[in-house]
Amino acid sequence: MNKVACLLLVLFQSVFLLAQNNETSVEEKSIVYFTRASGLGALINFTYFDGEKVIGKFNGPKYIRYECSPGKHLFWARSENKSFVHAELKAGEIYIIDVVPRMGGIKASVKLVPVDRANYKLKRIQKLLSKRASETFDENQLVELQTEMSDVITRGMERYNKLIEKGKAIPMLEPEMVVNEEDLVFVKKTKK
Repeated sequence: MNKVACLLLVLFQSVFLLAQNNETSVEEKSIVYFTRASGLGALINFTYFDGEKVIGKFNGPKYIRYECSPGKHLFWARSENKSFVHAELKAGEIYIIDVVPRMGGIKASVKLVPVDRANYKLKRIQKLLSKRASETFDENQLVELQTEMSDVITRGMERYNKLIEKGKAIPMLEPEMVVNEEDLVFVKKTKK
């Protein structure tokens, strides 16, 4: 019995030490939820980027929980158009970018909206997060998407640079636009 207890103790300590030696802990990262709560244009894929890095692609009402380094980012999404958001993220904080599909004839466009919980209705986002798990992509899928999207990335960065040259305003996800875990949960109101 003592050997088993010692073995378990050594195993537990090893796992604990390995977890501490991980490159960066969750507290040192920022978390951004890209939420597509609307069913509008449900069959049309949107591809999501952090600068020149692909972070996912999906259709319909779904979301990505994206962990990244704090600091400045250029997030964007692509459909028939491209929508950009500048972000300045703090370590250990959670943010939301709402992905709003728009239909115009047979074409679908995307609009990224930085969420400020003080003046943004979160109910649809909360319902989405409560019903579904985050979309996930393994390293192979992301490498394949990165290769597939190389021309799209080049054109996207060109489009972004033209917008900046023309002085167009790019929405900003400010460092203080954080949400907490409770903001992510849908709570059905009870009648009194």
